[in-house]
Amino acid sequence: MDTLVKQSVLVLGAIALASVSFVFGKEKPAADAVETLLHCRQTVDRPMIVERGQSENVVIKIEIEGTDIPSGDRMPLNLAVVLDRSGSMSGAKLEQAKQAAAMLVDQLDHNDVFSLVVYDTEVDVIFPAALLGSRSNDIKRRICQIETGGSTALYGGVDCGGRQLEEFLSKNRINRVMLLSDGIANVGPSSNREISGLGTRLARRGMSVTTIGLGNDYNETLMTALAEASDANYYYVADVEKLPEVFREELGELKSIVARDIEIRIRCPKGVRPIRFLGRPGELSRQEESLRFATVSSGQTRELYLECEITEDAIGDITEIAMVSVSTDEKKNQSTAPIVVGYTDDVKIAEKTLNREVQAEAAVWKNAVETERSIALADQGDIEAARGNFASQKAALQSAWTAAPAAKKAEIADEIESIEEAEAGLSKTGLSKDQRKKLTSESFGIRNSKR
Repeated sequence: MDTLVKQSVLVLGAIALASVSFVFGKEKPAADAVETLLHCRQTVDRPMIVERGQSENVVIKIEIEGTDIPSGDRMPLNLAVVLDRSGSMSGAKLEQAKQAAAMLVDQLDHNDVFSLVVYDTEVDVIFPAALLGSRSNDIKRRICQIETGGSTALYGGVDCGGRQLEEFLSKNRINRVMLLSDGIANVGPSSNREISGLGTRLARRGMSVTTIGLGNDYNETLMTALAEASDANYYYVADVEKLPEVFREELGELKSIVARDIEIRIRCPKGVRPIRFLGRPGELSRQEESLRFATVSSGQTRELYLECEITEDAIGDITEIAMVSVSTDEKKNQSTAPIVVGYTDDVKIAEKTLNREVQAEAAVWKNAVETERSIALADQGDIEAARGNFASQKAALQSAWTAAPAAKKAEIADEIESIEEAEAGLSKTGLSKDQRKKLTSESFGIRNSKR
């Protein structure tokens, strides 16, 4: 490439570092309409690629941010709380769960819909779906009367919670099941596949399921799969005293949602191969791929990282490596923007343009998948392989820490500490219950990308 062309693509590479914001309008559920902003920013970790006769990988970062809105401008809720009241919940667990549920009722508005389902061996609807109106005192009185029972019909409880949502199911409401459990599903369908399948079916009907695991005896793989199927939240609560805080956090997010059903679609030209979405298992197989976020809340940023390969033949020729489109409101609002790179034969120029912040973040997201791989190896009884994978994770994170900007070093250091603790605690029988839940929770938190 001649000097003039290289200067031109250098400018194009700089453009790739800039943030692009899109504005989406959304109709308020009340009579009048308000303008709600949804910003989209896109960045590439290597805006300048060195031409050296080989393929190169780049990471595209996509951020979707909901702008701040007044607290009164929110969509009403259609909320079903599903509480485990099996025998293992007796004592402080159930009392704290009841207090947290009562506190949640106090934070709802008269035009929110609320239902309460409890389950042990059987499933009971304590309070059928209805507008809250002036019924909060009656609901809290019924909550106080809940007592523990027998086994754990978790599938039936969630299924019943979904059916409660259906009566008031609406695109003008936030439709959410909140499940709390401390035990293993042992009545009715109980496999991870069956229960995550239930989450998928509810998601297709416009509902989502937040899961709250209490203590160390529940199945976190099941709980994360159920939440992930509908892009909702998962909480690991080791200390029962933290339950009210978790309920407040969940309700705060629900009450500030500004956009739903956001689709991010990425199209790569011939010569650029999408490899994987970081933090999510499996390789991609098409030139055009998409991913959905169920919700974005006010002031919340959700992130997505796509790793791509620019093939050897395309190096130096293709500057627009991807086109990103973001749509919401049933695709009534859509915006697109290109992802652009440049080329140089000067290694120093390429290094100066590296976005080390994105590279550090990508390392953390890659580590989330490797953590789940280490957990799986330990579960299979292959302790040496699990130790080896933990060691590889630590080495990759230490390398990322060395290259990371100061603002990201603490985050990576926390990841290293977590892996070291897991590695040290790994016994001949695998990971302890609390170690496994801690690692799973941390991995889910990264992959769920809400901050």
